[in-house]
Amino acid sequence: MLSTTRTRAGAAVEQGRDWFERQDPSSRHGVAITAWRRYREVEGPLQSLLLTSYILLAVVPALLVMEEYLNRHPAALANHLVHHYGLSETTGNLLRGVLVHDRRHELGSALLAIAGALFFGLNFGRVLQLVHLRAWRLPPPARGLDEARYAAVLVALYGLILLLLVQANELGGDPSWAGLAIAPGWVALLVVYFAWAPRLLTHKLLSWRRLLPGAAITALGLVVLMIVSSFVMELWVDFYARDYGGFGVVMAIAFWIAFSSAVIVGAAVLGPVLAERRALRSS
Repeated sequence: MLSTTRTRAGAAVEQGRDWFERQDPSSRHGVAITAWRRYREVEGPLQSLLLTSYILLAVVPALLVMEEYLNRHPAALANHLVHHYGLSETTGNLLRGVLVHDRRHELGSALLAIAGALFFGLNFGRVLQLVHLRAWRLPPPARGLDEARYAAVLVALYGLILLLLVQANELGGDPSWAGLAIAPGWVALLVVYFAWAPRLLTHKLLSWRRLLPGAAITALGLVVLMIVSSFVMELWVDFYARDYGGFGVVMAIAFWIAFSSAVIVGAAVLGPVLAERRALRSS
């Protein structure tokens, strides 16, 4: 009985493998299979985890410092998030406990954010570079001035975050449709960023035309996550806060950042697969 089961299981595995191998790379199934294989080649889950860690260690502290200098009320960001996502009073208080801190230590928090950017933030660009080089199967470029390229990518990311904070302060009391009206502009900005950053990090080995599809997928994915979060974040944060308190709020935020990191890595992998499909169809 056991040997029969093993034989059937082995036959099923072989049939599945044969089906995968028979798929045309230019078909939808072939694109999905190739993208999954390429995702495994670049160690997608590991790269997503690294991106999440660097965002938590370098980008989130910088976001809090920017908000300190943009809005003199120490609880402004927390209050905006509570209002925007409709969090319960208990969860809102937990969120304020995580994000609100004494304004007398503005200089110290700014110095810590700068240190985090130097020690951890530069690795954000390093991960993006590694993912694109592996996904496009490019040789590693000469490492001259790579740190300057990582810094430029990080500074541009900080610029996008600053723009988002300014938007949040200006539209704080406006209806939700105002944010939806601005969404196309954010898609355009993110497309430019996620096409420019890989091109810079790969020393211009990739053309704009080859990078734009992956950048467009990244931008759409991130904007969709932003829109979806406005509907599900209340349940998401309340779920974690109910069981883990203030630490649960941190966990909920970290998981949402992880979703965004997975979108960035997945779209970076899908870009070269779509380019190969285009080349196959044209030939």
